[in-house]
Amino acid sequence: MANHDQTPHLPRRKRSARLSLAMMGASAFGLTACGQPEQTTDVSFDSPRSYQSVDECVAADVYTRSACEEAYEASIKEVPRFSTLEACEAEHGEGACVAPNEEQAQAATGSSSGSWFMPAMMGYMVGNMMSRSSGGATSRGLYQEPVYRNRQNQGNWNTATNQASQRINQRQQSMRTSAMQNRQAATQRRGFGSRSSARGGWGS
Repeated sequence: MANHDQTPHLPRRKRSARLSLAMMGASAFGLTACGQPEQTTDVSFDSPRSYQSVDECVAADVYTRSACEEAYEASIKEVPRFSTLEACEAEHGEGACVAPNEEQAQAATGSSSGSWFMPAMMGYMVGNMMSRSSGGATSRGLYQEPVYRNRQNQGNWNTATNQASQRINQRQQSMRTSAMQNRQAATQRRGFGSRSSARGGWGS
């Protein structure tokens, strides 16, 4: 069964890309009350670039090697995983799936071993993302999307990257919708606070 569940040269630590995404995912449903995490109220993406390997990403001279490597590892985590080859091929097409190599298994699960399967990785897409919190702070990071084989693209690189772009657009829309809802909620809470203060003044 499937487990679906920065600017250039910025990221230097492995948490760079995942931190921004986790922050938006976790805080999107948080409250801005005292002692609780701030919410993300604005998100912007740039146009992603596609690479067939880490070396190609480095050669493009847009991101540092560490950023290219981190984005690649993070993209592997987003590839669907299946417990059997048959289950993977039933969804992605005959001949489209492989067992992960040691590097991919380590990146995906933290272990170099494991009996599972995934659509064959063809590359990945990398872009920049900026978010703004309800407190006015801004955060920059990378976002990434795996490019992998399935029955629709049949291993065609251009078709596969178009499909990855569609997934990025869906992610962007989802994040912007959550940010808009957070912004509206923060505005309403500020309004309630003002009315509460006013009532307190009238009663004194």
